[in-house]
Order: sequence, then structure tokens, then C-alpha cells
Amino acid sequence: MITIRDKKRHSPGVGKRAYAKIYDINLPGLRASLLLFSAFFLCLFIYSCIVPYSETTLAQGMVITAKGDIQVRAKVSGTIVALPIREGEYVKANQILFTLSQDYGGKEGSVMEYESQHYVDEAKRNTARVNSMTTSIANLKSNQVSQLAAIDAQIAAAKVKVIKARELVNNSEETFRSFKKMVSQGYVSKLEITQRENEVLNAQLNLKLEESAILQLQSNRTAMMDNTQYQIDDLSTQMLYLKNRNSEIERIMATQGNKSLSMLAPTDGYVVAINFPPGKAVRQDDEVVVVIRHDTRSPLEGYLYIPSTGAGRIKPGDKVNVRFDAWPVDKYGSLTSTLEAFYPVNIDPRSALIPLEQGQTYYLARVKLPASFTDPTHRRRLILGGMKIYADIHVDSRPLIILLIAPLERARQRFLT
Repeated sequence: MITIRDKKRHSPGVGKRAYAKIYDINLPGLRASLLLFSAFFLCLFIYSCIVPYSETTLAQGMVITAKGDIQVRAKVSGTIVALPIREGEYVKANQILFTLSQDYGGKEGSVMEYESQHYVDEAKRNTARVNSMTTSIANLKSNQVSQLAAIDAQIAAAKVKVIKARELVNNSEETFRSFKKMVSQGYVSKLEITQRENEVLNAQLNLKLEESAILQLQSNRTAMMDNTQYQIDDLSTQMLYLKNRNSEIERIMATQGNKSLSMLAPTDGYVVAINFPPGKAVRQDDEVVVVIRHDTRSPLEGYLYIPSTGAGRIKPGDKVNVRFDAWPVDKYGSLTSTLEAFYPVNIDPRSALIPLEQGQTYYLARVKLPASFTDPTHRRRLILGGMKIYADIHVDSRPLIILLIAPLERARQRFLT
């Protein structure tokens, strides 16, 4: 123990009262404390320089099947008079979702009567065109048969000509060889030999021409068949479209009355959003009901709604930690995935699958999800369509020291520059 005394003496005129004290200082303990304190700050500094922190953006959304959702829109303007479904209800294909009333009166009567007559006239025109195309296809096939017969007859005649041309070539060559043998005996002149040689060349030329004619006829036959088949396929495609359109018209006519139009579910699935209540007037193409397709064999996807305050640096491929509302993160953990797509187009919060804060701009992103995940207790947890999810999207990773000095940097930029 080292004792340090204050040796300064005061004037005796001050009196008996003492102004100096004696302090006991433990220098080895002080040095150890300072050393420990310095080591702590050094370790903290090294840790903050080495260990990174991740900057994330919070998003929320819903789990759907990869086949996506269907927005059922009003085909015409009117008033919703019936809404026999509820959010979360499972509906089957062709089940009535809502009914619109369109009887506005007017000089031309009700809107439905006018549209019904319009559909009837369109169906009649489509039927007439289908009948005309059927006749055209029959005529094309008949003409093809007659043309094929004519071309086959020409090919057969050309083959006969080829046979005769070959016989003529053989005869000309035999005559030419005989005349060549008689040249040495003086019975045949050189002029006659030349004439016989010309006859051989002419016969060979005629043979080549006849063979070329057969090839040309065969090429014409193939081209005619291909052209006819192309016309038949084109007419068949148009007929299929017109028949499908007539089927759609029959479906529309079957679902509408004189004053109302019923909108049916396009597929099996769950109703996840009803945007207008009964009695509300809607315009044509307004999104009234949203149905998520139900397919247990389809992979899952998460639709994430990202506020504009955190969407600036997001891009496909970013790491995402997904948390499920049905599986609390404090007990079941989170799922790590990758952002599949980011759509830089703002969406209307009213058309979202989940309630969103009004007055805020949101962007849509998509992340693929497995059918299940494993929690910290190594138990398998199923992921179902319609579950609400939260996601932490990693947009940046920096050393921890940057986070600690960020307030000082902002103050320097604001006041000193």
C-alpha cells in the first residue's frame, strides 16, 4: 500500500481547521481497472469492425399457390344485389359469386335485353361462319382429291414417256455402234456417223427432260397438299375459336336474366377478398371478388407488399427471412428464402390480399416457399395457402462500426459541410 500525503502547510493564522486530507490510492488496482477497461473498448472496436450487421426492409403478405389468384371483375356496370359468399369461404367452379342488377330503363329498354339480343346476333353470325367454313373445308378436300388424281395421271403418263425415251436412247446407241463398225470398211460416211451421234445426244436429252418433268410434277403434288392442308388447318382454328365463343355466349345467356347478371367462380378456390358490399354500385371491370386457386399439388408462393419507404434498394435474389402468422417466430423460428421477383409498379391497397395502411404506396414482390419447414425442435410444420406472412428482406450488410458512427457522420454532413 502506497500512501500519498499532502505536505503543503497552511498559515497558522487560519486556525485549527485543516484544509488538507490524506487519500489512500491503490495504484496496482487502478492500473488493472484501466487496463481491463481499455481491453474492453479495444475488443468492442475490433468486434464492431469485423462483425457485420444486416439492414432489412419489413414486408407483409400472404401465402398462395403458384397458380396465383383470380380477380373476378364486373362485366358490366350495375348494382350488386346478391353476394352469397364470405371471405375465407371455399367455392367451386361455376358457383355464383355475386349478382348484378342492370335495369336502368331508357329508350331502348333494359341493358340486359339489349345485350342479350347482341349476344344472340353474334351467336348467329358465328354459326353462319362456322357453316361456311365447314363447306369451304369440304370443297378444299374435294378439290384436293381431284387435283391429286390429275397430277397422278400426269405422273403416270410421264413415266410411260420416260420408258419410251430410254428405249429410244438404247436404239440410238446401238445404231451408232453399228455405224462405227462399218466406217473402217467404207460403207458409211463420216457425215452419217455424225448424224447418228446427234440422234443419241437428242435421245439422252429427251430422257433427262422427261425425268425432270416427273420430279416437277411430284414437287407440285407435295406443294399442293401442303397448301391445302394449311388452309384447312387455318379454317379449323377459326372454327374452334367461333365454337368456343358460342359456348361462352351460351354460358353468359344461361347465367343472366332480363334484369340481372350472375358472375360465376372461374375455378375452385378460396375467397380472399370482397371489395364491394351488397347494394354498392360498381362500374364495368371493377374488381369485386378475389379467388385464390386451390391446388394441393401446386408449389407455394408468397406475395409480399413492400412499402415505398423500403423498396428503393430491393432487387431479385435478395435474402429473405419469412415469418408466419400461424407459426409465431419466438416458438417456431423463421424460414430463409430468396426473393424471386420484384415488380416496380405501385399497387392499389384496396386490391391487396391483406388489409394495408391507406395513404401509403406499396410495391409487390414474390418469394417461393416450400410445402413445409422444420422448427427448432426438428418438427415438420406445414405451410398452407392463405397464411399471413411477414418478411425481413436483406438489402445491405455492413460492419457494425458503420452503424455506431452513423449519427456522427450525419451530424458532420449537416453542420460541418
